[in-house]
Amino acid sequence: MKPKKHANDLKGKTVIPFTTHEGSGLANCVEDVKDAFPAANVTNGFSIYGHEVRTEKKKVEKWLNGLGF
Repeated sequence: MKPKKHANDLKGKTVIPFTTHEGSGLANCVEDVKDAFPAANVTNGFSIYGHEVRTEKKKVEKWLNGLGF
């Protein structure tokens, strides 16, 4: 297996996946990031319906506040 060119670019960094969607949720996003950057600390992700972005600010704030940073 050929090593990925940028696999260590995020070594030791924390990656927090997030996305908008219209029904697919995070899909394979978290697993794909973990696969692409195995030396990174990839956390559980967050997804929100695209049509909720303008009206559900509290959901996003709750998620952000729960990250512990």
